[in-house]
Amino acid sequence: MSSISYYLQALFLGSFVVWLSSRSGKIDRFLASMVGIWVIGVCFIYFRYGAIAQLWFYQNDQIWHWKLVDAWIQLRPEFTLDGFNFLRVPYTVPALMLHIVGFNDILSLKFVSLVSAVLNYKIVRSYLEESGILIRPIHLYAFSGPFILFFSLLALRETTMLLFVSIVFFKKNLPGRVIALIALGILRPHLAVAIAFGFAWGWVMARAPRPWYFTTVAITALAPIWAGTLGFSLGNLIINKLPMQLYQDLFLKSQITQVFSSFVGLQFLTVAYQTVEYTTRSILLIRLVFPELVLVPLLFTSTLLIYKQELTQLKLTVLATFVFYVSVSTGTEYLSVRQTLPMFSILAVVIIQSYIKPKSSKTADLIVNNATS
Repeated sequence: MSSISYYLQALFLGSFVVWLSSRSGKIDRFLASMVGIWVIGVCFIYFRYGAIAQLWFYQNDQIWHWKLVDAWIQLRPEFTLDGFNFLRVPYTVPALMLHIVGFNDILSLKFVSLVSAVLNYKIVRSYLEESGILIRPIHLYAFSGPFILFFSLLALRETTMLLFVSIVFFKKNLPGRVIALIALGILRPHLAVAIAFGFAWGWVMARAPRPWYFTTVAITALAPIWAGTLGFSLGNLIINKLPMQLYQDLFLKSQITQVFSSFVGLQFLTVAYQTVEYTTRSILLIRLVFPELVLVPLLFTSTLLIYKQELTQLKLTVLATFVFYVSVSTGTEYLSVRQTLPMFSILAVVIIQSYIKPKSSKTADLIVNNATS
């Protein structure tokens, strides 16, 4: 494919998203800016690195998704959970459909990433507005920030998982939420399990009396670590047929340190050096370019010190999900900010609802209903 053809396809796909989103008669300026940056970004990456070398830009997992789309028929997919997981079906199938009708395979994957980021933005914004929150630029930065937009430039599944997480937490339609949870189970099984665990945990712990609030927070910050450790072993037994064993000691200090390092966006400082692809200086530079990597989880942690009855269940649910999910990831060599990106929007929503007073008196009921349904 020629460079001109690639650029024209990117422009067409971006324009299509803007047109589709403005059919109501209004153009969302933030959304249009997202799409504009995406078009410029994917074109620049192609110009700078070329058709194949761009797959090594930032994360070489893009190569795997490209191979899946490019050789889908030869792979002969099995209609099992393992087979769907192997092929990343919720992410790669939409890209495959675009590729079949003539769009570039890598660009098709990046377009799915963009659409996921755009839909995530619309869902979270709608939820906050229905909650009585007057949306400010700082809120947009928190729940749909530059790092999320950066990932939409890549052929990676993270923004698609981000979208499904937001559907599970913020949409009212139960069948849609169940489908989103199943899709997460295909894309990253332990994230789906963590969410299911978090909802059950939050429902139980939120029923403790108010004087027990800080106790429930402390328990929720610790107990899911050990639940996640056991869950990792159980998952290996069920999925990989490995013998049931503890891959981490239940009271291992280094594991607890790894989990809590995720609350300040510094996971890379606590994992084995062999698993870190970049130098410490370059990773810290990324956090200077994208400070939300540190600010969002850190501000979420600060909200746990604020008691709001209508937010208690949501906070404990998100906290339990986050801790369980990260603790399972510590059993692998892949603990990084990329692992926690799918949680960013729900962390940001808790921050916004904790610190911003809603316009509507009906907000408390809406929050409770969404957290419990």
